[in-house]
Amino acid sequence: MKKSQQGFTLIELITVIILLGILSAFAVSRFPSSQTYSTTIIKNQFLASARLAQQTSLARSSTASNVTLNISTISGEWHLIITGAGGNSYTATIDQGNEQIRFGTNLVSACSALTASPLTLVFDGDGNRIPRQNLRVCIDSDIDYELCISPSGYAYEGTCLP
Repeated sequence: MKKSQQGFTLIELITVIILLGILSAFAVSRFPSSQTYSTTIIKNQFLASARLAQQTSLARSSTASNVTLNISTISGEWHLIITGAGGNSYTATIDQGNEQIRFGTNLVSACSALTASPLTLVFDGDGNRIPRQNLRVCIDSDIDYELCISPSGYAYEGTCLP
C-alpha cells in the first residue's frame, strides 16, 4: 500500500514567497514618512490654536480685550502663543522640522510668494479677526497644506472663499 505524502511542493513555496514580495513592495510604499506626520501635526496644532484663540476672545466678550496668537520659531521649534487680557497666555511648542509657514491676504498667488512667519493674529471680543479679511496660510513641506482664517475668525483647512 502506498503512503500519501503531506506538505507543500517547492513550486507552491516559491509562489507564496513571490506573492509576499509583491504585496510587501506595495504595502511599504503606502506608509507615510515621519515628515508627513510632522507636517500634519503642525497643521492640526495651528488650527487648534487659532480656534482656541477665537474661542477665548468670544468667552471674554469684550471688544476692549483682544486675544492674540503669535506664531514664531525659536531654536528650531514652532512656538504658538495665545495671549489674552491681563497677560494670561497658553503656549504650544512643536519641532520645526523642514516646515515653513507662509501667510498673506493674496488668495491666488503661489504659496511660495507669501510672507514667511512670524505671524500674529488678533481676535476682537466678538471672535472676529482684526483686520476683517481672509488670511491665507500655507504650510510648506513635502506635503503642502493650505489653511484659511476667515474675517469672522474661523480657521479651517482649504482655500479661502472670496
